[in-house]
This record gives sequence, C-alpha cells and structure tokens, in this order.
Amino acid sequence: MVLLMAVLMALGAAPAIAAAPYEVMGVPVDVTAADAATARDQAIVEGQRKAFTMLMERLLGTEQAASIPTPDDAQLSRMVQDFEVESERLSSVRYIGVMTFRFDAAAVDAAIGRPSEATGGIVTDAVPSGPVRTLSVVVPITSLRDWVEIRRRLSGITLVQRAEVRSLARTEGELSLKYYGDETRLRQALAQRQLSLLQDPQQQQWLLQLGEYGGAATGTP
Repeated sequence: MVLLMAVLMALGAAPAIAAAPYEVMGVPVDVTAADAATARDQAIVEGQRKAFTMLMERLLGTEQAASIPTPDDAQLSRMVQDFEVESERLSSVRYIGVMTFRFDAAAVDAAIGRPSEATGGIVTDAVPSGPVRTLSVVVPITSLRDWVEIRRRLSGITLVQRAEVRSLARTEGELSLKYYGDETRLRQALAQRQLSLLQDPQQQQWLLQLGEYGGAATGTP
C-alpha cells in the first residue's frame, strides 16, 4: 500500500497535459505552516502561481513566457475559474498535494494582451455607462476557497468596474467595490451570481458573502 501511494504521488506530481487549453493539471504543492489549515490555504495560493507559470509556457512557449510577469495573488484569484485537489497528504503543520486549476480564458487573454477566442479577437464594451460609486464590504470566509470563489463570481458582473482588496485575514477580507448604478441594481446583479449583499446595522457595515451561505440577497443578517 505504501509503495502504491508513492507511485501515485509520483505520477500526480508530473505536470499533465490538460484536456482544455486553460486547464492546468498536475500542479504540485508542498507547504509547511503553523497548522494544517494554514498550510493548505497557502498551498492553494502557491499552486495558482505555479499553474499560471505552467499555463504561460504552454500558451506562449518557455522563452516568451519568461517575459510575462506573474500577476499578484488578488489578480490571479480573479483569473482562476475553479480548482480541485487531485491528491493530498496532511500532517499537523504540513500540506502536500497535487491540484488542477482552471483559468478564465478571457481574463488570461486580457492579462497577456492576446485576442480572446470567445469574441473572435474583437473587444466588446459591455460595461454600462453612468456614475461610478464605491462601496466598502466585509467578506466573511471560512477558507481561501471561499475567497477565490467570491472573487471569481465578482469578475463576471459587468456592473462591478473593479473590486480592490483592502485587507485579507483568515476569517474575513475587505473589498472596495467600484460599481455603476445604485445599491439596488448592484444587489440584483450580485444575486444573479449567487452573492448576497447585506447590511449589518450593529456593525454599521456591508457584508458580501456566497449566496448559499447568506440566503436572500437583500435585507439584513
């Protein structure tokens, strides 16, 4: 059994050819931290960096990929559509795993200045016009997976011009949303992406959370 596990881990650690152009399989991670949960969260961040580098080499070739700077972690989180764990081993302070990352094609193409196949190389302007407003929101999270998923859903909302990261801790993050229109339209747009925007009257702050955790998209918690 030990030998079999060693063989499987060795096979999983080798970068595999992805079934889709923007899918990167076989991304190895090995992180040691204060505890297993922290190590796993850090491994996801490390994994998406490695996956981006592997993706650039596949799309552009090794020589040209070396000239592409790796985006910061917040930008990478917006590019990652989803990810999954192929295999993992944990101790009290260490996380070893192999992951698959799927990137948003349009986001990657825009970052490297490549015409998007989704639009046939034609850049379209689907962003609504009007005044831009800013809203600070607190984002409760249980893991980095929640944070990545929320950022992914935000990236698909045309009303949201930009989501700037103001802070990020283990249990919550804070975003500054720059958006078009008013709060009612913003709530409706967020609800379509299964995101809840709620006002906490006790803390006098806005909360943004995944719809499956937050329930209704309007009202107070």
